Amino acid sequence: MLGPGPAVVGPRRGLPDRAAPSSEAFAAAYEPLTGSADSDTTARSHSRLTYRGVMRRSWRWAVSACVVAVLVALPFVVRYAPVLVQGTGPDAPAVLARMQASWSRPYAGYAESTGSLALPSTDQLFDVSTLLSSRTQVRVWWRSAADWRSDVISAAGETGTRTFAAAVSTWDYEDNRVVVSPPEVPGSVRLPTATDTLPPQLAARMLGAATAAEVTSVPARRVAGRPAVGVRFQPADPLTSIGHVDAWADEASGIPVLVEVFARTGETAAMSSTFLDFTDAIPTDADLAFAPPQGARVQAGQRYDLVRDVVRSAAARPPVTLLGFERATPARGLETIGEYGRGVTQIAVSALPERLAEPLRDQLVLAASATRVPQGVAVTVGPVGLLLSDAGAGGQSWLVAGTLTQEGLVRAAAALGSVTAS
Repeated sequence: MLGPGPAVVGPRRGLPDRAAPSSEAFAAAYEPLTGSADSDTTARSHSRLTYRGVMRRSWRWAVSACVVAVLVALPFVVRYAPVLVQGTGPDAPAVLARMQASWSRPYAGYAESTGSLALPSTDQLFDVSTLLSSRTQVRVWWRSAADWRSDVISAAGETGTRTFAAAVSTWDYEDNRVVVSPPEVPGSVRLPTATDTLPPQLAARMLGAATAAEVTSVPARRVAGRPAVGVRFQPADPLTSIGHVDAWADEASGIPVLVEVFARTGETAAMSSTFLDFTDAIPTDADLAFAPPQGARVQAGQRYDLVRDVVRSAAARPPVTLLGFERATPARGLETIGEYGRGVTQIAVSALPERLAEPLRDQLVLAASATRVPQGVAVTVGPVGLLLSDAGAGGQSWLVAGTLTQEGLVRAAAALGSVTAS
């Protein structure tokens, strides 16, 4: 059984382990972030930008907003390979059913991933870029989506997160600062975090809509020292860029402990996430206990909302359907970002005014994988494709991103060409 303290490789400071204070205690210690005396040391995610800085980075904002629904499907390579064992275990539909029934089960463990994709590194995207381009270690104690704690070590630094039903407390070791934010709103669009790459979370995203007819058995393995049974999911959708997903579940609990995502091309996994230490025991109160360390500044704050910055500049509203997929109901204030798809086939679109589209287009044509298509410029990075259309009659360009083949991107851009500016 895992103890309350983090157990990872190398020197560690760890998330503070103290009695969890009440929300009233947190509120009493709040200190506004904006205009504070120590604003020069404000965490990167809360840094202020000049107007010139905003415009210079606008193309990066646009890219990030559109790939937000599929960012966690970007290339990963895991450093430690699980051990293959004899036998294939139970039949694939039964394994899939156990995984799908485990989404809400508690667990705890230590996972490690190494990202290989270099996203633009800006103040707003520093943590995301680091997550997807370097080694990240995560120790997690998970009771439910509204009650968990994690401790993350990456090239970006060390952070601890404690999620309550009423608030989210994030501790940054380097700044010795605790920022208490409102809880995530269901259906909101956000950038990925380290916990999104944990095997159970990744499996839920990849296999949530998989059917029994789409899975076959793969050889069993030992993952984190425990027997694990697996399935291979091969999406039936011809437009998806995901070739197949291999996932292994802990034999005792059915909780996913290893997930590998492969693009249609290439023999190396585009993303892989595994537990190196795992238990399906319910985390105790001591495991989840969190209090600000001595001397830390505890402040109220809002997470930096990159997506809403893009929404303010959107030039048109997306259509109700795209490529036969119904548009997902947008969260309030995000009506100009369209999300579509089923299972591993995910599409996100946004209309950009030419003042934003032009500098983005200049950057995209320089990419090694850039291809000129009749509708505009297409770029493929692992299983994720992106297409920026040429300006239409209404003066806007559509940015399309998702786990789509190039044919799918072209068809989506062609369909959006008839949408006029709002």
